[in-house]
Amino acid sequence: LAIVMSVLFVMPMSNILIDDEMTFAGYNGASLENTVSLSIDFAYKEDNEVLINGGLPEYCDWSSRENTCANVAGAIVLGYYDKTHDELIENFTSARIIRDKVLYSKQSDAVDGVLSTLYTTMKTNITEGGTTIDNFKTGLADYVNEREKNIAYSQVVSNQELNLNTYANAITNKEPTVLFISKYSLISMQSFDVETGTQNLNIQHYTGNHTVVAYGLRTIKYYNASGTLVRQMNLLAVATGMSYGYFGYILLDDYGTLIDGYSINIY
Repeated sequence: LAIVMSVLFVMPMSNILIDDEMTFAGYNGASLENTVSLSIDFAYKEDNEVLINGGLPEYCDWSSRENTCANVAGAIVLGYYDKTHDELIENFTSARIIRDKVLYSKQSDAVDGVLSTLYTTMKTNITEGGTTIDNFKTGLADYVNEREKNIAYSQVVSNQELNLNTYANAITNKEPTVLFISKYSLISMQSFDVETGTQNLNIQHYTGNHTVVAYGLRTIKYYNASGTLVRQMNLLAVATGMSYGYFGYILLDDYGTLIDGYSINIY
């Protein structure tokens, strides 16, 4: 896999002490702290991206519930697997597959019902505002097992570092990865259309703890005319769970901390 550069990526901040009661919250994502502008002057670039074919469904929580990011992430995973295990979301077909193209259905009342159920099974807001990592995993597993399916979690983040090889294998195996993050940098997926000259980016910095679903990896290397590397962007393609931007890139090596993360297989 050409995109693999090293074994580990870390989002550089001082390590955050984690306890079993740490919660992940935010209504439709954590709060926007600021937007930073970045300009990169370059002569040419190398741009490599690998994605799970078809990506992920577009879900968010339109209800008045608070701290809903974890149950939205769980629903996105269920919607992804519902295209091959139709019983995961009752009275709903999450996608049609035409040749190799995946066409996800719009969010429906059936999906809203899943969001409500996961909000309960994940014990959201019972301990504190949000959902703990253990309650996310247990709540999603309970939901899946009740529908006579199995679920397996494979850890891709340890000591607040992303194991790139494990994450790349998850993409190859078409398994989405749930990431638990504390602060993060988000960039629009439409930002990287400049082939030479100046790349202008708006990087949004969000505060708080959040849960997203990752499904791709993109590495862009910018070079000057003499062939010297001037900038490298390491990006995770994610479903944000936000109503105002379903998908985006999380910029690694910038702002925020990867707390934990698991690729998920439902079978």
